[in-house]
Amino acid sequence: MNTEIQKKADEPVAKFAKKENVFVPAGIMQEMKVVIPPMYYWEDVVDGKSVLMTMAFLWRENPYGMSYPIEDENVVKKNMLRQKLFLVVKESLDVLIHHGVEVVDMFGNIDPTRVNDQEAIRWKHDPYWHKRVAAFNKLVRVVPITKKKAKELKLL
Repeated sequence: MNTEIQKKADEPVAKFAKKENVFVPAGIMQEMKVVIPPMYYWEDVVDGKSVLMTMAFLWRENPYGMSYPIEDENVVKKNMLRQKLFLVVKESLDVLIHHGVEVVDMFGNIDPTRVNDQEAIRWKHDPYWHKRVAAFNKLVRVVPITKKKAKELKLL
């Protein structure tokens, strides 16, 4: 009973960034560590109330990200929205990290058709595909910042 309470106390507050437990060889882990930029998260506050949540990252000095309006103060709904935002932005980062400029169009936007083609090639020919995805999921980090800091980092 006491260990169960301790496990609850050790759980991270931000459950939207869960990490799966897959063994990843050290070489793949080291290769991924170098290239994964942090994802930044902030909320716009107006009159003491959060009105917009944003998650973004810099890749090749270009900002990528997404924002969702916060329409409800319900903590459960807000956490679900934060989880959804995290998954969408993490997927964009994953695609850019693994495929690079091959999935970006001439305007710097991610092209879904190119992503599908590159993912099919990677799944078919990369024997470490599953390990690379697991390494990415273990190493991706969410850094909470303020809107002022986001402007300094040129995320806005």
